[in-house]
Amino acid sequence: MTKKDANSPKPEVTFKCLDCRYTFRAPPVRVEDEPSRAHPYRYFANCPDCHREVQQVNWEVGVFSSVLASTGPTTPEGKAASASNLAGHPSVQSSKLTRYNALKHGAYAKTAMFFPARPGKYPQCKTCDVDFEYCATQPACIKRTELVMQHLLAFESGDPSTLLNLQAVNQANLSAIFSDMIQQIAADGVALKNPVYGFDKEGGFHIGQYRDPDTGQDIVLEEVKSHPLLKPLMDMLSKNNLSMADLNMTPKVQVDQGIQMGQLNDEDADKEKMLEYQQRMSSNLDQLRDQISRSRARVSQDSVLSEYMQDEAEEGEFIEVKADDSPER
Repeated sequence: MTKKDANSPKPEVTFKCLDCRYTFRAPPVRVEDEPSRAHPYRYFANCPDCHREVQQVNWEVGVFSSVLASTGPTTPEGKAASASNLAGHPSVQSSKLTRYNALKHGAYAKTAMFFPARPGKYPQCKTCDVDFEYCATQPACIKRTELVMQHLLAFESGDPSTLLNLQAVNQANLSAIFSDMIQQIAADGVALKNPVYGFDKEGGFHIGQYRDPDTGQDIVLEEVKSHPLLKPLMDMLSKNNLSMADLNMTPKVQVDQGIQMGQLNDEDADKEKMLEYQQRMSSNLDQLRDQISRSRARVSQDSVLSEYMQDEAEEGEFIEVKADDSPER
């Protein structure tokens, strides 16, 4: 399909009714120009269920626009690299078919084993923005497939930094879970009391109680247990290194490491002293060079010293050395 064909009005598009949430594919009843879109048309049709006028589904609008936005290589190097992708394939259609099969039966097949497309059946479906009718036609959950593809690309490229955004979102979700657990524990209390009960041989249910001899009232025996969320909360905090000891916020850690307000650790202090000594020595050497250069400048500008040195050079003291005439021994 050429770009000219992609930019022409479509004989049949997909519509979705926002009132009854019905998705259907049909020829448009009315077509309007929309210059702001890459595919400059807006399609309308009547919903078969509620007979309201509906517009084209959003994801298909994006598909039409993306097809027109994909220009392909424009430089000679890019065109040559694109042509090299056809090596080993008899035709362009064969190359596209091979790529389609690799995607469809590769990552999608692995994902479908664990997350087949079941619209409305997963917990994440409540907040999913993918159309249920479109999701039902897919071999696997689209969101889970994207997640698997991100991890596959990260492992194949050996670059874990591609998962930083995903890990940041997960850490934010964990923090939200921590807050919810703490609020729930604070609302329920750290200790939960439940009545003691049991069953007899005939299957009768009995609550443990006794009669107070002073008041004559029946007192129900209660079993006190800690809140069931306390242990999971502490496990999650320790495994994520969010405890007070991990954050160096306990008095013991501060004493052991010598952490005090306004002071450095001993090791850091030694490093700072050595660095300060090196900086001071470097500064002294620079000052010594300046002093030597200034001294030479003053000597060269001293007229009396220059005249004296010139006189000494003119007189020239010579020392005669005579041969020793003493007889040989």
